[in-house]
Amino acid sequence: MHSRHFMNEEEDFKVGPRSQKAWGVHIATAFFFGEAGAGLYFVSQFFDFTIGMSIALLMVLIGKGGGHLVHLGQPMRGWRALAKVGTSWISRGLLAIAVFVFTGALHVLNLNTAFMPQALSALVSLVAVAACLVIMVYQGFAMSHSSAITLWSTGLMPVASLTYGLLNGVLLTLVLGFNTPLLNDHPEIFQLLQAAAIALMLYGLVMVLSLLHGAKYGSEGGQKSVELLVRGAFAGWFVPVVILLGFVVSALFMSFAPRNLFSMIAVAGTELTGYYAFRVLMFKVGTYDPVMSFAHHFRR
Repeated sequence: MHSRHFMNEEEDFKVGPRSQKAWGVHIATAFFFGEAGAGLYFVSQFFDFTIGMSIALLMVLIGKGGGHLVHLGQPMRGWRALAKVGTSWISRGLLAIAVFVFTGALHVLNLNTAFMPQALSALVSLVAVAACLVIMVYQGFAMSHSSAITLWSTGLMPVASLTYGLLNGVLLTLVLGFNTPLLNDHPEIFQLLQAAAIALMLYGLVMVLSLLHGAKYGSEGGQKSVELLVRGAFAGWFVPVVILLGFVVSALFMSFAPRNLFSMIAVAGTELTGYYAFRVLMFKVGTYDPVMSFAHHFRR
């Protein structure tokens, strides 16, 4: 009887991989708008494309900032998240959002009115670009610090964030800039952005597959995450939407579709759909490594 009771206790104390529940769709949506908006601003500012920069500021302010407010249990206390800039990537990211919105708006206003001296204008533009770069990568750094979740705990995560952000920025610039002087008067810019989009799609595909490869040959939690994406509950979303639609179909569209607005919208739509699915699924399959197994210690 005692032996049977001991065996039951041994089974009860086994702790296996567990899915994280702290971050969900709301925060994934905030990540989506933050990276896409920052990427759009980054690309647009090289061409002084004020339409793109203005929309990018709204995407970050409303989509990114609003998403974080929804995620917070008490939004009125959200300012406290800025108190740990020295140690927290979340705090650094929130500070970057505030700096980006302020300096980015000043830069766009100055492009239309030229109210700032040239030296000050250059400084404001530089600060805005630096802030939007932080927005594109800080989310990846925040996730990579989660050492208990193997899928996230890799230096590839911020690189994937940057890759997606730049790709989103290029495609949105192609859509918003179509039938405007930006692309109509400068066909070489269209060719440059088209080539950049295809290169980033191929690089992004390798990046996502590398994330999975590292997790698969990592810990038990990482193996569980990959299993959920490739053969488990989320395989019907990951392979067809993230991989095929987001990268393969988008690259083929960009390479062979006729050069018109509908084609650009189709390319951007397929890639952004794949990207949003990637953001949501990274949270859905984020799996903690087992903390301990009492059975293992008892056997020893």
